[in-house]
Amino acid sequence: MHPSRRSARSRSGSPTPSLSDFERNRAFWDRESDSYQETHREHIGRPEPRWGLWQLPESELGILGDVAGKDVLELGCGAAQWSILLAQAGARPVGIDNSERQLGHARAGMAAAGLDFPLIHAPAEEIPLPGESFDVVFADHGANRFADPHRWVPEAARLLRPRGLLAFSGSTPFEVMCWNDSAERMEPFLRRDYFGLHRIEDDDGPVQFELP
Repeated sequence: MHPSRRSARSRSGSPTPSLSDFERNRAFWDRESDSYQETHREHIGRPEPRWGLWQLPESELGILGDVAGKDVLELGCGAAQWSILLAQAGARPVGIDNSERQLGHARAGMAAAGLDFPLIHAPAEEIPLPGESFDVVFADHGANRFADPHRWVPEAARLLRPRGLLAFSGSTPFEVMCWNDSAERMEPFLRRDYFGLHRIEDDDGPVQFELP
């Protein structure tokens, strides 16, 4: 699930912090989960699967297709709104999230829906599951934004069965390239090098990744 931007102090190519990136992001989401879920409950809690900031219906996009009977892994499931809906459509979902607090919200949502499926507390860079376990691996502004693509994409490939589907929705590099630090907003000016993007560190927030 996508976070609202917390700080303008983002930069590319920052030194590696003393904590690993996934430890730093875990601390951020454990701290911010309650506020995030409360703020975005209506936006991301609709009664049908929807993609991205604009909440485009999966029924119109048809990205995942018929999930009935399929093993589906959600990377960065948050409160598992997506996985709950896919379970109701007949999928066999597994949700993974780096934040235990986010998974607490997922358990509450599953209980309210009368569902039970596995939830795993782990970063998308190191998923403790055997290879070729899933027909679909997907993320909607989830782990694909908060894990290094040089690590999470090979993990997703490892976990997919032959002819499996990897699907993800994220931001655009222009969000980072056009962000004005001092004004704390996007503007119609290029401020960062497209080809220099990868790891973006926020001084008081998470480490995010945007690989064009």
